[in-house]
Amino acid sequence: MEDTSQHRIELEAAPQEALLSLGTAAELWGADWQSGSSGGTLLLPVVRGLWRGTERCRVSVSPTDSGSALELTVEESSHEVNRSAVVVLLFGGAGGLIVALWPFFPGLMPLLPVAVVLALAAWLLVVARLRSSHPEDFLKLVAKIDNTSSTVDQAQLEGGANE
Repeated sequence: MEDTSQHRIELEAAPQEALLSLGTAAELWGADWQSGSSGGTLLLPVVRGLWRGTERCRVSVSPTDSGSALELTVEESSHEVNRSAVVVLLFGGAGGLIVALWPFFPGLMPLLPVAVVLALAAWLLVVARLRSSHPEDFLKLVAKIDNTSSTVDQAQLEGGANE
C-alpha cells in the first residue's frame, strides 16, 4: 500500500539536537531509526484500531530561525488486521445477538449467561483496549523529548550560573 503523507513539526533545538531527540523517541516507540547527515529513515510501527503495521518514513531536518523543522514523509506503509481481536469480536457479537433476541425466542434462555460473558469479554479484551498510534503521535513524542531536554539544559545552565 502506497502512502505519501507528510508531517512537519517545529522544534526549538538545533538540527543535530533534533535528530538526537528523534533517535530517543524512536527507541522509546520501538521504531527502527537509521540516521543520516540531515535526516534518515524510520521504520515506524503504527496501530489504527484493529489494524496494525509499519510505515517506512523519510525524515529530514532543516534549520529555521527559531531552531529546526523536522519533516516526516511516509513513503510506504503496510497494515494487517489483528485477526485474534476480530475473532473475539465475532464471538462477542454472537453473545450480544443472543442477549438481544432471548425475549423473542425463550429457547435461548439457557445460553444467556454464556452470551453475557462473551459480550463482556469482547468489550474488555478488545474494544476497551483499542489504541491508535500515528506518525503525528510520534512527532508529538519527539517534541516532548525536545522540550524536556531543553528544559533540563536550561536548568543546568541556570544552576551552573548560580554556583
